[in-house]
Amino acid sequence: MRLRRAGRCVLPLLLAAVLAFLYFNGRAAEREAAAVAAIPTRTITLRHTADGTAEELPLEEALLGFLAGEMSPEDPPAALAAQAVAARSFVYARDLAAGEVCDDSAHCLAYLPEAARRERWGINFAAREAKLREAVEATADLMLLKDGAVQPAYFHAACGGMTENAADCWGGDVQTAAVPCFWEGGAGGSLSACFWPKAELAAKLGVTEAELALLEVRAASASGRVQRLSCGEKSWRGTEFRSLLGLRSTDFNWLATAEGYWFTTQGWGHGVGLCQAGAVGLAGQGCDFRQILAYYYPDFTLGSPEEGV
Repeated sequence: MRLRRAGRCVLPLLLAAVLAFLYFNGRAAEREAAAVAAIPTRTITLRHTADGTAEELPLEEALLGFLAGEMSPEDPPAALAAQAVAARSFVYARDLAAGEVCDDSAHCLAYLPEAARRERWGINFAAREAKLREAVEATADLMLLKDGAVQPAYFHAACGGMTENAADCWGGDVQTAAVPCFWEGGAGGSLSACFWPKAELAAKLGVTEAELALLEVRAASASGRVQRLSCGEKSWRGTEFRSLLGLRSTDFNWLATAEGYWFTTQGWGHGVGLCQAGAVGLAGQGCDFRQILAYYYPDFTLGSPEEGV
């Protein structure tokens, strides 16, 4: 009799517990749905450089293509989330300033549309797409701000050991702190070299072969990147020289030989802002996306901007 009574007492308690569980989980789902619904539907204009066409896209949906163009879905979730915030900030700030953003990585950032993602990933499309979507949704509407304004948060593939101040890279008054970066997984992949025969290099620079011996660095930034160099009466900004010779970054040196010049380059990209290789390394050390962003953008805050700001 006692056992039967005990059973009769336990059943109502179990039922009450189940109902409470369903109730509170339902409320949590409602709150989550409300939070998602409260996120502004921001749109951007994407210019396709291949054919010059443009289309208007929801920013959060377009980020899947930007993430796929800039990172690998197999990168750690924290690194993908950090890149999602940086890309969202860059794209939205550029769209506000110029009225559009393009898919040329040399001008804006790389973009991989859904059709191209399906073709590239094949049977792995669903799983990889889910990883990108998770990074976008985990950071929904978060951007990098300064004095309440969205910042064009720059990023690059590999800094080579230290990031660059924007003012040192491009001139102007925009200051972004240069920080040391030790998390490139050995950074071996960011070291490159190329050879220019004397005749070809002289023609490229518009000087004589004899004048090549006068090539020298005139100014370098705190991170060691070339800011200005000259050869006789000719001079270039480091970024101009890098583009002229197709070098991976402005962190370069050269060695003259009898046949020509060897240029060695550390890093890949302009070096400003988020180092993608470093973000992957930091995520591997257990950092979350907020910590990664705080390290590479110490002058910015993380938040959602006011509509139209």
